[in-house]
Amino acid sequence: MQSLRERLCERASLLGVDLTDREIDNALRDLGRWLPKGLSSSDVLKTEDGSYTLMSEEYGEPYHSVTAGALTEALEKFFKPSLLVEVAAKAERVTLLDIGFGLGYNAAVAVHELRKINKRLNIEILALDKRLPDAIPSLPEPYTKTHSSLLGMLPAGEREGVSLKLLEGDFRETLRKVVGFRADAVFHDPFSPYRNPEAWSLELLSLIRPLMKEEGAWVSYTSSLPVRRSLIELGFNVGSTPPVGRRRGGTVASLKRAFRLGEEERSKLMDSPYSTPFRDPGLELEPVDILIDYRISVLLRERALSSGGRRGLSRTPS
Repeated sequence: MQSLRERLCERASLLGVDLTDREIDNALRDLGRWLPKGLSSSDVLKTEDGSYTLMSEEYGEPYHSVTAGALTEALEKFFKPSLLVEVAAKAERVTLLDIGFGLGYNAAVAVHELRKINKRLNIEILALDKRLPDAIPSLPEPYTKTHSSLLGMLPAGEREGVSLKLLEGDFRETLRKVVGFRADAVFHDPFSPYRNPEAWSLELLSLIRPLMKEEGAWVSYTSSLPVRRSLIELGFNVGSTPPVGRRRGGTVASLKRAFRLGEEERSKLMDSPYSTPFRDPGLELEPVDILIDYRISVLLRERALSSGGRRGLSRTPS
């Protein structure tokens, strides 16, 4: 079996990059932190707000923030920053693209909260996930009934003005099958960028862009530099969401709405060597190779910065 060092050197050779021994050691140290540690638990975990989540065996991390609370995360990190409240107050129909459906908490909270604003609102949800767990904990009241109703519709169904369709499989494949859908909001909730990099590459995010309305909001829990850099390069206006359960907030982005990062966050994007996108040009690389290529890009950025280079926040043409 090929070692991580051998794989790193092979990818560097393919990219035409010569690595010193010190650069190899530094890259391996980062890769060792990013790659899943082989944790294998599917235990139900009680989170800070009393709601429950699961531990992913594949990614070695929970589906939700244990410190923030699973329910709190769905409400505060996804629904509230999505601005769907504004849409529901004016429209008869709301469309939601839920990438990383997981346990269905984000979608259930959104439906419940939107129905409080407009009981006659039609809600269309297109959900994507690699695969759903066999058993899903119930959300606590007042979301229990809505959550149960959504799970009962899977993989596709319609009930009381709410339609739900789930596409299972690799996001890189399922997103390319979506035609004619335009989202008022995108909940981007895969596992964390360094554990699930194929779900956060510039190329993957570019598949989402045409599925959004111009004033739609893309929302995620992460403040990852490579993800924010990708969004900016794709022409999004990017801002931060309030922190919930940790020091840093998440990210909100729109093609038309005037979101903006603070000066400190913009400075990080300009100056940090880690603010380079994850790349997956053919949308088919293995996750470990995406991370290796990313770390090589970080290395090249470090070299450029050490020689006095600085790359601004440029955008690709819309």
